[in-house]
Amino acid sequence: MTKSIWQISLVLLALSMHSARADNLLLGIAEGVAEQSSFADLQDKYKPLTDYLGRVLNAKVNLESSQNIKSAILNLKKARYDLMFCRPSNVAAVGIRDDKYQLVAMAKGNFTADFIVRKDHPFKKNEDILNHTIAMPGQSSLMAKVGLATLRDMGGKPDAKHMRVTRYQEAVNFMVENKFADVGIVAPLQSKLWVKSGGVLLFKSRPLPFWSIIAAPKVSKSDVAKMQKALIDMENSEEGKKILAKIGVKGWVAGDPKEYVDMLNWIGD
Repeated sequence: MTKSIWQISLVLLALSMHSARADNLLLGIAEGVAEQSSFADLQDKYKPLTDYLGRVLNAKVNLESSQNIKSAILNLKKARYDLMFCRPSNVAAVGIRDDKYQLVAMAKGNFTADFIVRKDHPFKKNEDILNHTIAMPGQSSLMAKVGLATLRDMGGKPDAKHMRVTRYQEAVNFMVENKFADVGIVAPLQSKLWVKSGGVLLFKSRPLPFWSIIAAPKVSKSDVAKMQKALIDMENSEEGKKILAKIGVKGWVAGDPKEYVDMLNWIGD
């Protein structure tokens, strides 16, 4: 009898622990250093999204923001995050490929590395840039990896002495403008600013999957489906539109997890 009571107690304890996990979820935010936002700014930026998902799941969703990509990837490997909104997209790709995270939804649009030059550039074809000085963000960044993969596909590998590496993307524009480099590899936002100021967007990399929200393997398929539908429906409500504007997302689509894994294979990650 005592043994039976003990077994029942263990079952009840396990159920209680499971319920606690289901009712208290952690949403991780990985924006990367390129955004240059403070922790407080990030927490404020994503709180409405966090509250929205909490109501969808009927659960308490806590928020943790970070610009440290290595830390974000480590937290995915530890299965610390139940949910994660990933910028840049290779963070989600690693979680999907290596840690069995589920793709909940992808932000509308796609990711590209844009190759910018001055308006007086001498290039007749894209391949002409291979022997010139190229500025880009740090080589561990997704932007640099996509840029280098694009150059590789063009048949070249830039000599290290021709590379100019900087931490922030804004500095790439500055380096090209002031002739410290002939070519810059930047995100679409920076290339738009470059063109607006009179510069030239020479070409783009192939389009790649965009930012996403992913869910840990332990999150049920039904909860993933609920979140996906609610995220896609955001465009149809005033609250949803405000949240989208606050986090800088045009809208959500279902997305394809295979595209993220294919991206990692292409950039050699």
